[in-house]
Amino acid sequence: MLGLFLVLPVFTLYGLQFTASRFLAGFAFGCYGLTMAIFQIPLGRWSDRVGRRKVLIFGMTVFSLGSFICATPAWFPQSLQIWILIGGRLVQGCGAIVSTAFAAVADHIEPEYRSTAMAALGIPIGASFVVGIVGGPLLAGLFAKALHLKADAGGIAALFWLTGALSLLTDGLLLRYLPETRSEVKSPAPLSYVLRSGSLLAVDLSGFILNFFMSSFFFYFPLMAKLQLGMNPTQYYEILLPMLVANGIAMFAISRSADKGRVRPLASALFLIMAVSAVLLFRPGMVGLDPRHVLALLLPGTLFFIAFGGLEPILPSEVSKSAPPSAYGTALGVYNTMQFLGSFAGGALAGALSRLRSTTPAVTVLAAASMLGLVLMGAFRPGVKGS
Repeated sequence: MLGLFLVLPVFTLYGLQFTASRFLAGFAFGCYGLTMAIFQIPLGRWSDRVGRRKVLIFGMTVFSLGSFICATPAWFPQSLQIWILIGGRLVQGCGAIVSTAFAAVADHIEPEYRSTAMAALGIPIGASFVVGIVGGPLLAGLFAKALHLKADAGGIAALFWLTGALSLLTDGLLLRYLPETRSEVKSPAPLSYVLRSGSLLAVDLSGFILNFFMSSFFFYFPLMAKLQLGMNPTQYYEILLPMLVANGIAMFAISRSADKGRVRPLASALFLIMAVSAVLLFRPGMVGLDPRHVLALLLPGTLFFIAFGGLEPILPSEVSKSAPPSAYGTALGVYNTMQFLGSFAGGALAGALSRLRSTTPAVTVLAAASMLGLVLMGAFRPGVKGS
């Protein structure tokens, strides 16, 4: 996750070094989600058969390879550079082991404690988020200065080299410390079982919306920070740190409340907050904010991070509660497939819409998606297996 987060706030600038097309930059930004989506279910079901460790090691190795490819577009002719970057992102996505990691948690934690357990798993993910979001732009600048590289391209390429190396290090940690376990289930539950569950599908679609919004937000963030506020990447931490503090508080406060049975009203409220953040992101004047003032980006960003921090642990926990043990890997694979399809769609659509002079289509799409999430959570009945 650190590898994805390190480049998140600066990827748009990196992509635009290799193409004049915002659509292609947005496609490169989100396309890892396409292959992540394709392979979540196969790898999740494979982990149900052969155990979690083998699949985690395989996925991290593939992700490392994709990271190295993403570091090399500048080595190629200009006409190929953006396509090399897209290819590297697609390979990164083939290391689709998120559902396997969450299934490993579900293997060992009782259902009534899973939201809190998912939040505990979120501690290192959250730390990676903080280090990546804040440290990525700073590290890119330091790498560029130390290696005498062009700041927007060479420094960010160095982040991909770092990501690949850390991924290989993770393989070593998995081999040494993660016990090899065999699934007690001889055969995973049929995929059709998971796809027929109304409660699971409601959460799956909510996961799509969550990542759709996240990918869109981080595509627009560096553009707004640069064009509206005149900030360079090494200054992003000034507005990202308050957002991340709000994210961390929301993650634990809301997950603890969710474990007490308040999932639906909490999730509905969080999607409503997300809709408000979408409107304020593009229409800060509605609450009297000057678009050129830092609060115009800080306020909607903080609201989004609160909603994201609350929903991120709740949704996979509800998947595991609504699926039998024989389908943990498969159900979480479907959920993460939808999440990463959301990442792909959000990045690609944001890139396409950013070419328009009007921001009305962007704000309409994001607000409508958030309200759909509210409706889904209002109709969702948690913990009903196979309903």
